[in-house]
Amino acid sequence: MGKRTEEATLFCVALFSLWASSTSALLSPKGVNFEVQALMNIKYSLTDPHGILDKWDGDAVDPCSWTMVTCSSENLVTGLLLQNNNISGTIPSELGRLEKLRTLDLSNNFFTGEIPPSLAHLESLQYL
Repeated sequence: MGKRTEEATLFCVALFSLWASSTSALLSPKGVNFEVQALMNIKYSLTDPHGILDKWDGDAVDPCSWTMVTCSSENLVTGLLLQNNNISGTIPSELGRLEKLRTLDLSNNFFTGEIPPSLAHLESLQYL
C-alpha cells in the first residue's frame, strides 16, 4: 500500500508541475499575463474616440472576455477585431507579442505609418 501511495503522490506532483509551468508561461515575472500587458500597451498607444477599449482591464487574468478580443480554448488571443471604431494612431508593434493571433481586423479606422516588422513574427496570422 505504501508504494501505491508514493506513486500516486509522485503522479500528482508531476501533474501539478506540468499545469503550473503551462500557466506561468504566459505570466511576466510580476505575475501578469503577457497578452494582457501587450493589449494594454496597444490600448494606451491608440486614440479611441468612442471608448470601445475602456473596459479592457490591466488587472485581468486573461483578456478573453474583453470586447473586440477572441481567444482559443487555451485562453490565448486569436483575434483582435477593432474595425469600424474611428481608432487612430500608428499600428502598434505590440501586436507582434500576440503569438497565436490569427485574425487582425483594423479596417475602417485611421491608422497611419507602416506595418510594424513585429507582425512578421505572427506565424498563425491568416487575416489582416
